[in-house]
Amino acid sequence: MARISDKIKSIDGSREMLKLAVRVTDLWFVGTPNKSEQTKMVIVDSEGDQIHAVCKADQLKSWKADLKENSTYVMHNFKVVKNDSQFRVCEHEYKLVFIRVTVVREVDLHELPFKEFRFVEIGNVVARNFVAGLLVLFRHVSSKNTRVVFRMKDLSS
Repeated sequence: MARISDKIKSIDGSREMLKLAVRVTDLWFVGTPNKSEQTKMVIVDSEGDQIHAVCKADQLKSWKADLKENSTYVMHNFKVVKNDSQFRVCEHEYKLVFIRVTVVREVDLHELPFKEFRFVEIGNVVARNFVAGLLVLFRHVSSKNTRVVFRMKDLSS
């Protein structure tokens, strides 16, 4: 009988022999191609919980062609480390690092949720009352030097 998948919310740093059924909701590459490049991703499980995962340069060659945004996977065996960077991309206390024995297998898991946006109240934006250390980035690449202005409106009252 196949082992039941672990849940992201149960990751507490006490073990690294995890089996996760996840969807990659965000995937980006950091560094110089063919030098010190690594990939970072946000993965989500069936309960909508998210965690940051990192595939460093020494493991990236094995997985770069196989990892795709919005695809679903069963992943095993990670190094679990504290998510204590100055800027975090997920609220989870830990993050996962691919190691030599990490296994990634693409599996068709339609029930896994896609990216979920978690909006904050407009009062928290105006008061700059955010979760400490949580960084959310949206990237726009343009060949022109453009300026973007956002107008926000509170529709709650």
